[in-house]
Amino acid sequence: MNDFFDARVRTTDASDTQAWLQAHYGRVDLLADRAAIAEHAVGDAGFALRRLTWACRAEIAYEADRFFFATSGPGLAWRIGSCAGDYSVEPGLVQPGQELSGRPNQTEVDLLTFDAAWLTEAARTMYGDDELEVRFDGTGPVSRRMRDYWLATMRWALTQTPLLAEPLVRAQVRRSLAAATLETFPLAGDPRERRASAIEQASVYTSATSWIDDHASLPVTIDDAARAVGTSAKGLRRAFLANGHLASTPEDYLSQARLSAAHADLIAADPSCSSVAVIAARWGFADVAAFERAYREMHRVTPAETLNR
Repeated sequence: MNDFFDARVRTTDASDTQAWLQAHYGRVDLLADRAAIAEHAVGDAGFALRRLTWACRAEIAYEADRFFFATSGPGLAWRIGSCAGDYSVEPGLVQPGQELSGRPNQTEVDLLTFDAAWLTEAARTMYGDDELEVRFDGTGPVSRRMRDYWLATMRWALTQTPLLAEPLVRAQVRRSLAAATLETFPLAGDPRERRASAIEQASVYTSATSWIDDHASLPVTIDDAARAVGTSAKGLRRAFLANGHLASTPEDYLSQARLSAAHADLIAADPSCSSVAVIAARWGFADVAAFERAYREMHRVTPAETLNR
């Protein structure tokens, strides 16, 4: 995604505060003559992290158009239909189409938002179910242990906000938050089936990376790797999307494995008896220029510099 944003806003005038809040958070009634807010929002079309500081008391009514997951300091009571709580006591969620009634009062709120279509695709990838529709049965975490896990993931993600302009960092943070959220909150359906599917995909990923590492020196393809671990090429790609941290596709992982092997050969080689082109060809890189670009991107030096050390 290339629609990254990093936006900050601060208001100190009550009328400006009212106007901004209504533009972004639905119907808002300020309950004081003096009111200020500050928000820092970072993300893209798929997700966003928002820290909103309310230096005021207010009543809000917000109809969600995406998934919202929130935690706060003392001072944010909420109601959704017949359910009620306080985000300082327990993190909670608002689903698309639901209306949240809230009473923020001199508090700070951390919000994680997901586009519904993006979160659905992430869940389908994670659980290997192309028919899965994301809907939650409840407003809070499934257990105290999972609550603590989600809060820890949020704290870590917020420390990464200065780096989120980098697409790879953002993808990793987005994926980690999605996985923590889908596991923490009560997703509708049979959790045992989803867990079995997620475990199976993790097993496919682990087996495939081991097989690729062992066969990287041979003229193997991704179809070969898929057959070796008992899945299809599509299934293998899904397992990498769900579990790959260093590479999100099996093709990228195979390329990285070969680059790492070439790096080891360059270090061990005698420059008077070998060359970059020979070592590149040994590991399947027929285009020496392409090999040099990929090698430099991974190791920050040229292959010739490594060979001639």
